[in-house]
Amino acid sequence: MKNIYAILTGDIVNSRHADIQEWLPILEESLKFYSNNFDIFRGDSFQVAVPLDKSIEAIFLIKSALRTVDKLDVRIGLGVGEVSYWDDHIKNSTGEALINSGEAFDTLDKELIYVKSPWAEWNEPTNIMLQLAMELAKRWTINMAQTVLMQIRTPTANQSELARLLKRKYQSQVSTELGNANWQKIKMTIDYCTKDLIKRC
Repeated sequence: MKNIYAILTGDIVNSRHADIQEWLPILEESLKFYSNNFDIFRGDSFQVAVPLDKSIEAIFLIKSALRTVDKLDVRIGLGVGEVSYWDDHIKNSTGEALINSGEAFDTLDKELIYVKSPWAEWNEPTNIMLQLAMELAKRWTINMAQTVLMQIRTPTANQSELARLLKRKYQSQVSTELGNANWQKIKMTIDYCTKDLIKRC
């Protein structure tokens, strides 16, 4: 089996409408959740190598984290493939995964997510499903984003524990927020697309 890697390339939507001192630590913390191999450049752009089995989940963790800041969102291109050279700075590394990630990001127009891998039969349905999931995520309020973020970060926590971590007065608030965020549908999409990707590697 080849050494297959996942690279995310992204930028912050509406970054000029928010204080960088507010959102930059949030972005850094999100990237560090999966990897220490990342770069932030041009002020609001980033690139990060993430575990293959967490590559799609990572997109939604980064998104939920940034959506906790009013008006912010994120555009991300996911590239999958081999890496021929690793540099201390990922933006200077080379290989198929980085090329695919850059090309996926460059494909973005009105969409907020695009994926590119060596497998066209994975790319097409995955792009359709993830773009639909992103449409659902566009409806997230700040509270919904906070709850989704905590759910991703602490996947084994039950709703009572989530309520405590989020300082919500009632467990029912967590249930309502996750329901309104369509989190179960989005999570099913993440899991399906990830499982299908891992099969091909």
